[in-house]
Formats: sequence, structure tokens, C-alpha cells
Amino acid sequence: MNTMAAPLRAHRALLLIVLPYAGIAAALAGRLPTPFEIFNVLAGFIAALLLGPVLLLCSYVIYVMAMLRPARLCQFLYRQLCRYLGQGRLLRALPVLLLTPLFTASFTIVKAAIPRLHPYTWDSRLSGWDIALHGGQAPWLWLQPLLGHPWVTCLLNFTYHLWFLLLYSVLYWQFLDIRRPQLRMQFLLSFVLSCIVLGSVVAVLFSSVGPCYYGHFYSANPYAPLMAYLHTASQQVPVWALPVQDMLWQGYLSQGARGELGISAMPSIHVATAMLMALLGWRVNRAAGIALSLFAVLIMLGSIHLGWHYALDGYVGAAGAALIWQLVGRALQLRSGAAAIPLNMAPGLAREG
Repeated sequence: MNTMAAPLRAHRALLLIVLPYAGIAAALAGRLPTPFEIFNVLAGFIAALLLGPVLLLCSYVIYVMAMLRPARLCQFLYRQLCRYLGQGRLLRALPVLLLTPLFTASFTIVKAAIPRLHPYTWDSRLSGWDIALHGGQAPWLWLQPLLGHPWVTCLLNFTYHLWFLLLYSVLYWQFLDIRRPQLRMQFLLSFVLSCIVLGSVVAVLFSSVGPCYYGHFYSANPYAPLMAYLHTASQQVPVWALPVQDMLWQGYLSQGARGELGISAMPSIHVATAMLMALLGWRVNRAAGIALSLFAVLIMLGSIHLGWHYALDGYVGAAGAALIWQLVGRALQLRSGAAAIPLNMAPGLAREG
């Protein structure tokens, strides 16, 4: 018990945020889970625990094989792994490892509940603002001469799907990082708060479905030519966004009978989290900052070109994530500064002495 006390204290801010959010999600679920749903949650729990480390390990193995080239690869990897994990990383990471599946499940439940909390009514306004902001023309039309080629579309689509793998890799990197504890906590808190504030609260207030579903709600559809292009391009190269969009729409129509993963456009959590990864990268080193910033730009372009989001969704997501990052960083600095002041040196006490 004493062994777990320090990791729990170090993550108490996350606990105080995630646990009430999970309670809200449970209330929104409105019923007890079925055995099949419990099995799916357990399977997702195991997958979430294993996916990040597996990705990191595979990346490290590739790095070792390409750059270090030890004579005995397996022996070298075993020793490195034992040394890495022998520094108490797993114990320190245990609270967030346990919170991650709970948080992701809660976020999914809240996102699926958006149309019940606030029906999708904001798309016409968001689309109008988006077009007005870009000179009277939808942003996808400005991008089409550059991006409107099947192989470019395929590359953006691949990058957009890579977001999930990269995000989990970065999360687990931060779970296990012990060299920069304050930066680690800044990223983890910013990630959780971005998902809650932007992906839940703002998403409910500005309930919207995005360009790919615009035609299901409005007869005049400025995104019909974009979707027509994507379907034409998919005949030459795979455009994975299209079956995913159809799956989400069928889930929405079934009202949970086929599973609810949720639809939400404003703001873009893909862009928001990509922004957080870029901000983290710049704090680590220049190469990571450049690479993750480029990735964030590609996610922004893909979100527009693939019909997932209005450009405005990405702007709000990026700006909101950057603001949360700054506020969390400032709060952690104030907290660490206050903790560093000895009690007998607190304002007023020193004068009394």
C-alpha cells in the first residue's frame, strides 16, 4: 500500500478529473452493461494496455537494428528492457495505465450521447462561418488543386489513420517517462482536459456532424462535390475514411443497436491532440518538434480534405489545445514554485520570525 501511495499522490490531479468524468459518463449510459459489453470493455482494456508498449517496442527494435546493430540482438534487447523497466517506471505509470481505458470508454460514451444532449443543429452556421472566413469559398475548394489527386488523398488518409497509433505511442512514452516529470504531467493533464473541455463540453454546445454528413441534414450541400471526388478516388486507391464514415452514420441511425462511437465535428479532437503532441515535441528537442508539427499540419489538411471537419473545427481545436497547454503549464509552475518555498520562508512568517 505504501508502495502505491507516492504514484497515487503524483497523479491525484488526473484522478480528480477523470473519476468524476467517468461518473458523468456512467450516468449518461443510463443502464447496467450487458455481459457482452463487459467483455468488450475488458478486451479494450487489455488492448489499450498492450498497444502502446508494443508500438514503442517495435519502434525501438527497428532503431536498434538500423542504427546500433548489436552482434546479439535478442540479448541486447533483453538487457536494455530490464534496465529500462528496473527504474520503477511501471509502478509510476500504473495509475495512468489503469485510468486510460476508463477515460477512453467514458469519452466514447459522452461523445455518443451528444445528439441526445443537444441535437445536431450547428452545421449550417459553422459551414457559413467557415466559407465566409475563407473568402466566400469552402476551404476544401481552395485545397483541391493541391490535394485533389487520388494518391495524395490516399497519403492523407493513411496519415489520418496513423493518428491513433502515434497518439497511443506518445501517451505511453509519457506514461513511462521519468526524466521530465513536470512536462509529462503537463502533457497528460492537457490531453485529458482537451478531450473533456473541447471534445465533450464544446462539442455538446456546438453539436455538429461535419461536411461528410452535411447532405443528410440540408438539401443545399456545398460538400457534395468533395464527397463525389472521394468516392471516385476510392475506385483507384483505398480511401478508408469513406467506410468509417458510413459505419458511424449507420451507428447513429441505429440509436445504439449497432454500437455508438459518436459523431462530432466542432471542434476537431484529431487536430487538438496533434497540436498537443507538437507542443510536447518542441519541449523535447527540435527534431521532434518539427516532425510532430508537420504531422499536425497533415492532420489539419486531412480533416478538411476527407470531409471530416470544417476548417474552423481545426482552428478551434488547435487554439483550444494550445490555450489549455499554456494554462496547465502555468498552474504546474505555480504549484512547483509554491512547493519549493519552505514553510518558515512563506510571506509574513519570515517577518514574524
